[in-house]
Amino acid sequence: MSVLSGNRADALGALGDPMRRRVYDVVARAHDAVGRDAAAAAAGIPRSTVAFHLDRLVEAGLLTVEYRRLSGRSGPGAGRPAKLYRAVAGELVGSIPERHYEVAGDLLASAAERADRDGVPMRDAVTAQAHELGASSATTPAPSKAP
Repeated sequence: MSVLSGNRADALGALGDPMRRRVYDVVARAHDAVGRDAAAAAAGIPRSTVAFHLDRLVEAGLLTVEYRRLSGRSGPGAGRPAKLYRAVAGELVGSIPERHYEVAGDLLASAAERADRDGVPMRDAVTAQAHELGASSATTPAPSKAP
């Protein structure tokens, strides 16, 4: 499972708007990159509105942009390449407040090993393991977040 990079709260917030979600779904379901005209037709909304939402989805890190000539012509006079959008590969995972289920899984696995090794009840092993994890977390500085 890959997780989209960037601010997950921004990405989730961007998908909160029903029209923007519809535009995202059009692009995400397409087999190839999608232009503004095609997205507008598929979503059933005006091209200018689609363009606005597509650019917001790019800013949120949910879509990428590529430029390509769709006419098949090349060279001088072939026109400007079209701006096309493609969904970013990966899975958007997020919750507010942020949860770390992998930490809970690691804690339980370590506690099970401890219970087997030390011959103590699982409840006592979980308590001891959680106490050690909490103590080590309190002494480890939190990673700095880039603006």
